[in-house]
Amino acid sequence: MIQEHGRRPYAIVQLRQDNSKASMYNLVGFQTNLKFGEQKRVFSMIPGLETAEFIKYGVMHRNTYINSSKLLRETYQLKSNPNIYFAGQITGVEGYVESISSGMVASLNAINQFKAKKENIIFPENTVIGALAKYISTPNQKFQPMNANFGILPELKGEKIKDKKERYKMLADRSLAKF
Repeated sequence: MIQEHGRRPYAIVQLRQDNSKASMYNLVGFQTNLKFGEQKRVFSMIPGLETAEFIKYGVMHRNTYINSSKLLRETYQLKSNPNIYFAGQITGVEGYVESISSGMVASLNAINQFKAKKENIIFPENTVIGALAKYISTPNQKFQPMNANFGILPELKGEKIKDKKERYKMLADRSLAKF
């Protein structure tokens, strides 16, 4: 899209409501090492934010996670002590839904263990929940946190589907069929 001035925009700033009164907004994804004064100067240059009052500034944060590929099973149990479960960001899953799924898998297996049920609950690797559990528990020298994405699912058998929307639908349908 070409703007009135004839130039194409190259960035978009996303604002997210940060209180119930809708009087405060958060700049989404602005982790920075800029000093607060410099952040005010730079962010005030964004059209529409020239007169904004900045209440909080961005800071860099570091995700802490264990080497799950060496330490955990697909059940999110510690390999060296099956009485210990991990879940959430510390396991190397990134994102809210991903953290919830790791907690669900860990809790279902902890309940089964408590009830002395012999079988573990392991979701099929054709599902995103199962693929994430497999990813974090498969030995990997360069283990890095992972978001849920279609790329961690096993490929479809047969011909390659170039249309991404169609391919993703087929992957989703296959996942649902596994349940």
